[in-house]
Amino acid sequence: MHPRELLAVFLGGGIGSVARYAVGLLFVQRFGPGFPYGTLAINLAGCLVIGMVVQIAQTRALGLSPLVRVFMTAGVLGGFTTFSTFAYETVTLFGESLTGPAIAYVLISVVGGLIAAFAGIAIVRVAG
Repeated sequence: MHPRELLAVFLGGGIGSVARYAVGLLFVQRFGPGFPYGTLAINLAGCLVIGMVVQIAQTRALGLSPLVRVFMTAGVLGGFTTFSTFAYETVTLFGESLTGPAIAYVLISVVGGLIAAFAGIAIVRVAG
């Protein structure tokens, strides 16, 4: 990893994190704190944009440099939502005809993530 790549991820991550926070606030102000509309919109938008960025980078349609790709994917979108990376990796597995691993990745990520979140809450409650 080159220092320029690390700087690109660092700067992009800051931009993405601030954008996620701002979008989340806008949705709460608009729709209230009930259903997590902001998180849903962020995750869907991130998935759309990562698909676009990676496809543009792969086809070299706009001359997107590897540094800009890292800035956008690992940086901006990584700060905005890691769900976009999860979605893209799943689509890639399916695209490579790795159906079993793709399904396993989805199930382990979603179910494992929920179990881990519940476990984290339980650990803090027991310790506290």
